[in-house]
Amino acid sequence: MLKEIPRQAMLRGAEPATIPSLSVIIPNHNYAAYVGSAIRSALDIRWPKVEVIVVDDGSTDNSLEVINEFADEVTVISQPNAGQMPSCVNGFRKSSGDVIIFLDSDDVLHPDVMTEIASVSSKAASKYQFQMRVIDAKGQPTGNVLPQYFSCPASDDIRRWMTTTGAYPTPPGSGNAYPRWFVERVFSFESDFVDRAPDSYLLAAAPACGHVVTITKPLADYRVHGLNHGAFLQLDDTRFAREIDLTRRRYEFFLEVAQTMNLPVTQHALNRNLTYLCLRTASYRLRPDIHPIAREASIFILVDALRAFFYPQGFSTSQSASLLLWILCVLVSPSRLERKLVGWRYVPAERPKWIKSMLSQLRVLR
Repeated sequence: MLKEIPRQAMLRGAEPATIPSLSVIIPNHNYAAYVGSAIRSALDIRWPKVEVIVVDDGSTDNSLEVINEFADEVTVISQPNAGQMPSCVNGFRKSSGDVIIFLDSDDVLHPDVMTEIASVSSKAASKYQFQMRVIDAKGQPTGNVLPQYFSCPASDDIRRWMTTTGAYPTPPGSGNAYPRWFVERVFSFESDFVDRAPDSYLLAAAPACGHVVTITKPLADYRVHGLNHGAFLQLDDTRFAREIDLTRRRYEFFLEVAQTMNLPVTQHALNRNLTYLCLRTASYRLRPDIHPIAREASIFILVDALRAFFYPQGFSTSQSASLLLWILCVLVSPSRLERKLVGWRYVPAERPKWIKSMLSQLRVLR
């Protein structure tokens, strides 16, 4: 359902036909506690043309009751449980916007998100990414933002980082907006979409297909409540193997897309990425029994990490050095310390004050 605002509320000097429309697609499964806030945030976006589409994916809680409270303002799709990827595809097929945001039903958008996107709009853009403020289950800010930029990365840098290290600094799914042509292209790509969410494929393909435009300010909230797929509220040592698998599948999809664009990619690029190497380290030390990389050894990880330190990948020198040091410490630490060290890296709430202060002083974290 398209939300229209009176002409006088539109951008000064812009005709209605020239103003891009925004579609916010909200896939939901059993997030009754949060989906109402997500919908309200989308409806409160200060932009002349906004449509909100909510796809309930076979929820068994009272999500549909919450969603139907907004039935006069949004388009509601109720479907049997099929997963997040089909939910997003179904929502996209019902949408009409020039710009697409897939908003996780536990996150919220800020009112000026589309105004900021429009201010940097480019026909060459395949993705607009913006920072996300981290909030807790009750919606209170934790003081963290994702990702943490010390300078605004240029699109050419992002493409180079992706082709040489297999990844680049990017926010989670709700921190990204895509032009319609790009979503259509990725969703129509002949690939085995086995992942749980579309952002893995969209984030991976964006540097190959166009310019990734970065906005270095928080324009959405990322809620950490313990049930997130991508955030740790407490350490779960079985998740690292799954995250490695996810990262590798995302990289393989990027290789497919890059090949269609005749974009050269460095061989074994992913093993030059410090974030991926941190996952390898944690998985190998905490759960070697389910570690997904055959014939792994500490020396292999360390050699890759030392090499990766010299590859630009969106980190400051202090950030890269801190990740390298962390990898080394975890690899050589006695078993009684390894879980604590991994927890400090992946569960911010577990970090002692002195660690937080040191990381801030070294400009590793803001």
